Order: sequence, then structure tokens, then C-alpha cells
Amino acid sequence: MFKNIKNNKGFTLIELLAVIVILGILMIVAIPQVTKYIEQSKKDTFIDTAKAYINAARYAYLNDELTCTVGDSATIPIYALDVDNSGKSPFGGELSGYIKITAKSVNAGTSNEQKFTYTYTAYIQDSNKKWAIKGIDEPNLKRSTVTKETSDLYGSYKNNNTTVVCS
Repeated sequence: MFKNIKNNKGFTLIELLAVIVILGILMIVAIPQVTKYIEQSKKDTFIDTAKAYINAARYAYLNDELTCTVGDSATIPIYALDVDNSGKSPFGGELSGYIKITAKSVNAGTSNEQKFTYTYTAYIQDSNKKWAIKGIDEPNLKRSTVTKETSDLYGSYKNNNTTVVCS
């Protein structure tokens, strides 16, 4: 009587367990890779933010918005620079720090005019997870220069009355 009835409406327990095991293995491999990719993206964004602050410092210096004379070095707190991110870090904290501009005299050749090269150095730290760029010149900014830092490196350059310092 029941010999001709077939029940093809679902999966067996073995088939479901096999799928769950395969998905578990994929997750074990995928989660660390995705986490690493997200952290690398945040580091790249941190570098781009540092470059934006360096460019803002460069424009402020070249447009005579600073009271320094040629040949001086200047330390500009990042909160004093006009950058679109409003001091937010890709790691979720507030940014503190400064950009240091150093002018170095170079040989001008046969003319008597004095020429300078300018070095822009970033000192920027995230307040939340303590990621930092510690004194890296602009051409050397890359993902590997963003390091974890447990101490408050640039606390004196948080939004206070610190102004541009020229030496």
C-alpha cells in the first residue's frame, strides 16, 4: 500500500550537515582575510588624511597665511588646517598632531638667489585605537608607516590655543 509513495520534499540531515561544515570552513578562512582588508583600507585612508593635512599646510605656507619667513621651519597643529574630514580618523577616534615644514637651502647654481627645498613631515595620531604616524616625511607615507601607539604622542596639539610655531 505505501510502496509507491515517494517523499522528495526536503534534504537529508547528512546533506544539511555537509553544507554547514563547508560554510564553516569558508568562514574560518574568509573572516581573517576580510578583517585584514578592512584594516588595510583604514590605514590607506589614514595616509590619505595625512596627505590632505600636508597639502593644506603647504597651501597655507605658500599663500603667506603663516607669519614665518623663508628659511624658517613651522609646526602647524592639524586642527588649524582646513581639511574636510573635521578631525575624524578612519579608526573612529579624533585626530591630533601637527605638520612640520622645514626649509633647507640648496645650491642655486651660478645665480646669487637663494633657493629652498621644503620637507613636510606628519605627526598625527588617532585618539581611539592609538594609531599614529610618527614623523614621516611626505614621500615616505605608506601603509606600513601607520603604526599602533599606546601613548598619547600629540596631546598638546589637541584643540587648544596652540598656534603656528616658527623657529
